[in-house]
Amino acid sequence: MTSKSEDDSGTRTTAPKNGSKQAKDSVEVAPSPHILIKEPALIDEEILLTFPEIGSPKPIDRPHSTFGKKVVYIYHTHNRESFLPYLRNTNLPEEAFHSKVNVSFVGKMLDQALEQQGIGTVSDQTDIIGMLEERGLNYGQAYEVSREQLHEVKRKYRDLDIFLDIHRDSLRKEATTVEINGSSFAKLLFVVGTGHEQFEENASFASRLHETLETSYPGLSKGVILKNSQNGNGVYNQDVSSNAIIVETGGVDNTAEELQRTVQALAASLNEIYWHESK
Repeated sequence: MTSKSEDDSGTRTTAPKNGSKQAKDSVEVAPSPHILIKEPALIDEEILLTFPEIGSPKPIDRPHSTFGKKVVYIYHTHNRESFLPYLRNTNLPEEAFHSKVNVSFVGKMLDQALEQQGIGTVSDQTDIIGMLEERGLNYGQAYEVSREQLHEVKRKYRDLDIFLDIHRDSLRKEATTVEINGSSFAKLLFVVGTGHEQFEENASFASRLHETLETSYPGLSKGVILKNSQNGNGVYNQDVSSNAIIVETGGVDNTAEELQRTVQALAASLNEIYWHESK
């Protein structure tokens, strides 16, 4: 059960009735046009190797398994959203976009962490923004292209149940970072579009995930924010499943280490929800 209100921007937000704060607004910034033509150079090319290694989880004895079934789909509608600590000569959110070092690494991290928990996962690394360029489409049409990928993967993997569109916020570090037990984490925010009939089911799934995170990692999740067509896409392809949400993972200033800690926490919470609800 959630409580609802209007924030200052007119965006309806939701937060579980457990005393946690309501979600703060998120900021989505489209890339500057010149960035898609000439992207920022990387601080160090070695990050292409070290970024995924940071996310590699340690082996554990897993008590559950989906036995080869793929039940979670991870994808990135805005796949080139990147992180300023790894980009040279820029400190601007609208320039935090890169074709190689971007939020898709977070998806890989989450894929590894969920598979470690015995949850079969598909991590889609499609360059959606590159496809927009090839087709002469604008940035606002990214959800149309990612929807094509969704329908294709649903035909291929019939057991998919959870659909996570991983993004990163454009807010700065003070709004996207939290210290928990002496370690720095990238904050999470869950976004649900209200422009389709089953959005309340998606919001319920997001709220359960928020509440589970609050138990073990208080303050890591900023909550759930509802967006209609007046302040966003409105659907975000979440009509494909009652367990489809956007996951804003950190912001433009977060580091791979902070993201990795957050991914591990998110995977643990997804693991708890999935196996509890699968019984």
